[in-house]
Amino acid sequence: LMNIFEGLKMPRVIYNVESKLNGRIRVVEVGSTRKIFVGNFIQSINPDSPSCAKLCWGQLVESLKKRVTEMDKVLILGMGGGTIPHLISRNYPNTEIISVEYDEVMIDIAKKFFNIDSIPNHRIINDDALRVVIEPENYEISLGSLDVLIVDIFNGDKFPDLGKTGNFITAIKKLVKPGGFLVFNRIYKEEYQEDVKIFIDNLGNYIKDIESEVVAGYTNSDNIIIFGRV
Repeated sequence: LMNIFEGLKMPRVIYNVESKLNGRIRVVEVGSTRKIFVGNFIQSINPDSPSCAKLCWGQLVESLKKRVTEMDKVLILGMGGGTIPHLISRNYPNTEIISVEYDEVMIDIAKKFFNIDSIPNHRIINDDALRVVIEPENYEISLGSLDVLIVDIFNGDKFPDLGKTGNFITAIKKLVKPGGFLVFNRIYKEEYQEDVKIFIDNLGNYIKDIESEVVAGYTNSDNIIIFGRV
């Protein structure tokens, strides 16, 4: 008798750890897909997963390709397991990539389970994103040096309040070349939609040509990707 479960792959937790900053972090594998869960929220996925392209990370980079043909330098705030640096490296092979990740445990997971060290021209800064953008010279990042700056900072599914402040937006804007892009990845669950709308309206005071795209995620957790030009 043929086993009906043969083709059905069950998810297994391959790593489970407690982090001071993020709480419970799990790495879950199913078939050729690996995901990082922070609580019940998916923080990262391996770039070779069949579902990566249609989720927010893949869509963010696809949307970027429509706007930016080449890129010398990009800063990613919130590396997580490194989905975005991997995808950027594949699509813009000669780009210098700098990723900021506050949680050492997350960097460790990115190295052990997501091959982060295989990305060429990639530097990881283990520090608070806010500190990095306010004192960029301490991290060898010069003002006006970036083609693109991506803000992908979360605590679980919450976007930090500091990320909404004028000070933060002014600071990140200064790092980007004129004509370059700021990109924000936000959760677009119902309870955050009003907050995101206010955020987008406020962005209009700092940057131009603002466009946003909603990307369907897993159950009831859509993302919205917001682009603006400096």
